[in-house]
Amino acid sequence: MQKTLLGTSLWYIGTVLFFAFLLAPLLILIAVSFNPTSMVFPPQGFTLKWYGTIFDKPDFLSAAVSSTILGVITAVATTTLGVLAAIGLQRYTGAAKPIVSSLLMSPLFIPAVIVALALFQIIFIMGIGNNIWVLLAAHIVVTIPYPVRNVMAQMENFDVRLEEAALSVGATPAQALRRVTLPLLKASIIPSLIIVFVLSWNNYTVSVFLANKDWTTLPLQLRAYLQYEYEPFVAAMSTILIIASVILLVIVDKTVGLGSVRKPGS
Repeated sequence: MQKTLLGTSLWYIGTVLFFAFLLAPLLILIAVSFNPTSMVFPPQGFTLKWYGTIFDKPDFLSAAVSSTILGVITAVATTTLGVLAAIGLQRYTGAAKPIVSSLLMSPLFIPAVIVALALFQIIFIMGIGNNIWVLLAAHIVVTIPYPVRNVMAQMENFDVRLEEAALSVGATPAQALRRVTLPLLKASIIPSLIIVFVLSWNNYTVSVFLANKDWTTLPLQLRAYLQYEYEPFVAAMSTILIIASVILLVIVDKTVGLGSVRKPGS
């Protein structure tokens, strides 16, 4: 009885410490964003002026637009490719299936900086130069595992008889895919779109190697700003990014339910 009580107490303490370790830096950052003077904690007062200055910095607004455009295109392209790859892998039974699956999942295990350096070397050898298309390709490479994994997880309990029924009444394979398969996979497709968008929008490691001065993303702009200025404006901008990520998470939960991502066939 005492051992059980001790184990339960240690589990609760460990859980509290774990979440405190995760949340404390974010809470400190948010608190600092309201500090009227400098990046110090605890704050010496309260002000919203740093949030107001965001609209006075055109470079940041331009970078935010660039990040949004890149994130949307990456989300659509990556999720489309990931869904098709997952469906193909689920139905393919050849000897190469484990190899293809491992290749698609490899960006999860290979550091993003290595992927970025490899792509940088390739475009340097080919003489292409940094541009939006190279950056887009890199973002697709590092985010492709997420839709593949989500869709394959849901397809484990996918009822193929529904597709067969559609084909038996005259639907073409493309029609069966569009009208039967994809709607049933909504619970993994929608979260994949949002996850990929957030990952692309916040990506720094890949973008720092492959972006150019004509296409600067918001994380790069924040890093450049920190080299010369160290004020609560950066904390305010970071707080907005945190809130935006939470809002997207809520959208996923309200749209398909966070639990449905882990429940194939739901």
